[in-house]
Amino acid sequence: MNKGKCERLPQGRQEVILDEVLCFHSNDSKTNRCIPFSLTKNYQFLEFACSYEPKSCDDMETAKQLIMAGLESYVPPEYREYCEPWEDFLPSVVNFITFSLDSPEKYLGCAHRHAPEQRHIISAGFSSPGFFRYAPNAGEWRAVLNVHAVVSTEVCYHFQILAHNEDY
Repeated sequence: MNKGKCERLPQGRQEVILDEVLCFHSNDSKTNRCIPFSLTKNYQFLEFACSYEPKSCDDMETAKQLIMAGLESYVPPEYREYCEPWEDFLPSVVNFITFSLDSPEKYLGCAHRHAPEQRHIISAGFSSPGFFRYAPNAGEWRAVLNVHAVVSTEVCYHFQILAHNEDY
């Protein structure tokens, strides 16, 4: 996993709160991974850098099995002939992991996006789309990785939390 994928903002002093690589497998699909973290003081803004790889299933036999199972589950038998060949559904067999955030007091929102590389900001004056504006104050916080689908043998997720002392 290339840790350089999570770009940091160039300005000001920052403190690394968390820097982890988590690995997920097919049995982790449709689960959540809670990541508690503490802020020992107040900050101006928090930056969450997230990336995972691979994005797509690299095994065509596995992709075919997943597509066929999906067609059996969601397409009535009389319409399945319109869903051939199965290769037309490629590259839709993808890994999908999203991120949500809880402050010490409340749920702050989520980034329910498909991009395998993302950066999100939380501050009193500005927060990334999907998140409420909120001052990053001292306390017990919780990030939640929502592992929607793992279709590859393994998916590695790089998760960084950076605290900044300057305005965003």
